[in-house]
Amino acid sequence: MTSESVAATIVDRVKRSIRDDIVAGRVAPGERLRIAELSARFGVSSIPIREALLRLEGDRLVVIESHRGAVIRAIDRKVVSDMYDVRFAVEALTVRNATARARPADVQHLEGYVLAYEKTAATGDHSRMLTANQELHGFIGTLSGNPEAARYIEQGWELIIGIRNRFGFGTTRFAAILGEHRRLFEAIARGDQVLAVHIAQEHSEGAKQDLLRRMEETGF
Repeated sequence: MTSESVAATIVDRVKRSIRDDIVAGRVAPGERLRIAELSARFGVSSIPIREALLRLEGDRLVVIESHRGAVIRAIDRKVVSDMYDVRFAVEALTVRNATARARPADVQHLEGYVLAYEKTAATGDHSRMLTANQELHGFIGTLSGNPEAARYIEQGWELIIGIRNRFGFGTTRFAAILGEHRRLFEAIARGDQVLAVHIAQEHSEGAKQDLLRRMEETGF
């Protein structure tokens, strides 16, 4: 493993650990993340700590202020609702473009991702399901031909996965996801851009409302 790979692995480990603390509520909104304390905790220099904090800022989990350094951003139902609304606005673009660009080989690959999610869902393993879902939507983003939009969607997945791991899913959400994925695939396969975007909106809104209900049920 090269020195660059080792450094990247350290940054990823630090970022994931801090992200999990934020999502789990182990650190409070407005709390300051001190570089010296984090360096001591993880046994690394300040360089990977600073890089991890910059990435967390990009994921909208922390705010880096000029005089206070990195401060925890509040995660509440308003933040989650706004996040999903913006996410759909970008996904509407990627789904529309992917539907227009999809060729028979692309459709075949997309169906493979849909089937992979369905197979994973049958196991009941939530973590693997979230990963399979990420891969399916990531492929649609790539197929859209707009790398900036695809990158935006990809950057938000860790936050969504972290929140979902904390609050879980409603009892009917899994069946809804399976149907939405299958109908979205069929619309893309037919080249129906209007229908594909409509289903994508239904999919995003369903995910948002399910998560908001789970947060409310747990008193968050």
